Amino acid sequence: MFGHRANYPVMPTINEFWKVAAQVAAERGGLVVGFAKDSKQPELGSALDNVFGFAPQSPVRVVSLSDWADWVEQVEAFYRLRPGWGRGKRGDAGAHYYRVKIEGKLESGFESRFETKFDEFDARTSSAASTALNANPSSSASAIPSFAGYADPLTGFQGMPFWIRLVARLIDLMVHYLAGFVAGMLFALLLALAAGGRPPAWVLQRISQHSMIATAAAILGWIAYHVICTSVHGSTPGKLLLSMQVIQDDGSRCRPTSAILRELCFFVDAMVFGLVAYFVMRRDPQQKRLGDGWADTIVCKRAEVPPASKQAGMRFALSLALAIAADMALLMIGWLIQINS
Repeated sequence: MFGHRANYPVMPTINEFWKVAAQVAAERGGLVVGFAKDSKQPELGSALDNVFGFAPQSPVRVVSLSDWADWVEQVEAFYRLRPGWGRGKRGDAGAHYYRVKIEGKLESGFESRFETKFDEFDARTSSAASTALNANPSSSASAIPSFAGYADPLTGFQGMPFWIRLVARLIDLMVHYLAGFVAGMLFALLLALAAGGRPPAWVLQRISQHSMIATAAAILGWIAYHVICTSVHGSTPGKLLLSMQVIQDDGSRCRPTSAILRELCFFVDAMVFGLVAYFVMRRDPQQKRLGDGWADTIVCKRAEVPPASKQAGMRFALSLALAIAADMALLMIGWLIQINS
């Protein structure tokens, strides 16, 4: 029987493992174990003396067939709860997988929540497949779906599609332009005060001209706006309005370095009117653009974000205020440099 244990960078104790196993089982309705093709297969209803290489603290019984996709989801559930243990083995698409039920209490104090009837899992397989497994365990391979070729790592979170993320970007673009308008009004007022009532004509003429300096300042302001909103709260106004949030692959809050990387990569994703991101996301099972892949982030529904990674409304207000202030400041610095260049 194979499992997570072989890939742990930091080996957990038995109690630590079962404490997390109880959380995973409560979240997913049970545990999944796997057996290689050439190993002896258990019968439904039989007892197991170990799970993932750890001796259970209570009797473990096989209750139904499962599949490799279920195993991969479980690997990610363990990793999300304990990233320091490592992602663990992704298993073998051709192996045999089973749902197990654990009876009694765990030493860690967690009530065993495996008393579910597993109807949802039994529905995945027919009664004929279960009968065949009991009669001839080696014949169960045909009853387990094949997922060969699905080798991309999964995180357990469902990414948001291209078009809704495009709408969020357009909303944020409008906020950026509004910040630019306010910055322009404020800058003109400051110039008037500095000139004693009315700025010189040459100053107004120089500001009105398009330049690389002003363009670079606008781009930096756009980047700062997104980086601050994403790293402080996880959502820009556009994403929040559409109930989305950026998180790390392990479910933790988006780190500042990841926020910077994904925004710098945005200009690659946005090439050819966004077609680069569109086709990359179409091929990715979690709807990740290049920036998400390089920064190990994912844009998912806020309802799926772990509670520890969700931020209160006051934090969003703070992130938005800081983001708009940084955007406006960079724009005005650019205009100031343009005047004096």
